Amino acid sequence: MNKKVTFTGSFGEYFLMSLGLLVLSVITLGIALPYWIYWSFQYFFTKLEIEGKRLNFVGSFGEYFLTSLGLLILSVITLGIASPYYAYWSFQYFFTRLELEG
Repeated sequence: MNKKVTFTGSFGEYFLMSLGLLVLSVITLGIALPYWIYWSFQYFFTKLEIEGKRLNFVGSFGEYFLTSLGLLILSVITLGIASPYYAYWSFQYFFTRLELEG
């Protein structure tokens, strides 16, 4: 059975926030990068509706930030070898913290 999926976000909103977070990431020498990633995932997932029901994200930034920063540092130390695990972990973190409203 197919379910209708709708995205309710806007490019303008995403673009302006991403631009600001990019500047913040540069200013903080990458420390704000995990927040940019967190915000982007949260933005896209919470703007999705399945058959008129919204998705809710129930994760916390503090939990994500600490692990993400550690994996980001590990990726730099290993010259990128840990990057695939960082990407895998990020997707796994967000997908396992989604709930369908109602």
